[in-house]
Amino acid sequence: MTLNIDGAEFDYHTENAEKLTKDFTDYVLTDVPFFALQDELLYLMNKRNITKFRIPGSMTIDHQEHIFYFQVTQVKENKKLRTYHYLGIDLTKKEA
Repeated sequence: MTLNIDGAEFDYHTENAEKLTKDFTDYVLTDVPFFALQDELLYLMNKRNITKFRIPGSMTIDHQEHIFYFQVTQVKENKKLRTYHYLGIDLTKKEA
């Protein structure tokens, strides 16, 4: 099944994109590589009009919930295209 991501994309081929992939790989416990999940993540964020996604502690290396944050911009030449720029991950330790 192909997801319709309606003109949403990560800012590919940048240091930012490399940082997103590295953070995801470093903190999320999964056998599925990030590139295989990115369309689903984009679809969900775009459909729900949100600028973050959350990974529960049960799926992270340090067993802490983490949130990946993005800034969304529209491409001037194409108002239907939205680019998600990775801002970082919330690495604050939460008290149990």
